[in-house]
Amino acid sequence: MNIQAQFNTVALRIQDTLSKLGDRDRKLLIGLSMFAFIGAVSGGVFWMKNSIDAVNTKVEFREEALKTATLMAQEFQANEETAERIAQALDEHKATNLSAFLEKAAQSVGIGDRLNSVKANSTSINGDMEETIYSAQFSKLSLEDATNFLFEIETSGFPLVVQSAQFKTRRRKGDRQIKLSLDIAAYKAVVTDDGGEG
Repeated sequence: MNIQAQFNTVALRIQDTLSKLGDRDRKLLIGLSMFAFIGAVSGGVFWMKNSIDAVNTKVEFREEALKTATLMAQEFQANEETAERIAQALDEHKATNLSAFLEKAAQSVGIGDRLNSVKANSTSINGDMEETIYSAQFSKLSLEDATNFLFEIETSGFPLVVQSAQFKTRRRKGDRQIKLSLDIAAYKAVVTDDGGEG
């Protein structure tokens, strides 16, 4: 029996069953059938909308994850470049003592004779880096001398950080003179026993 014959058989049975029903029952059955059909279509539409919303949510989440991953990759690249520059600065200045560097910088801005002292206060090792804290004292500086010196050491590329600067001002013979006290952290790469760094 082919499909057409089966469909015709089912259609005839439905027609026989409907002809046996009263007018009121037939209307009720047709109404319920229409209600069930509309409910099935509405349910299908609702399910499709929920499926599309779920897919859109997944797409938005994946787009956000992609943006985050891209941003992290860019930050990683920038950090690698910064780390390379720091490693080069450490390597370039590994044989230079901070005291000698500060004396040279003071002479280059014309205040070498007013550098009173430079002394190491403490040394600590943090991972691959050795941090030494130095105190430097200057006297009889003008504000321009002090700012020129600070600019010179900050822009030199020497691996250091000025942690604090204290300016004490005195008037002497009508001129303002500054006594400058600096706390400076200098950094070096830690050399391991096998001769390599870190």
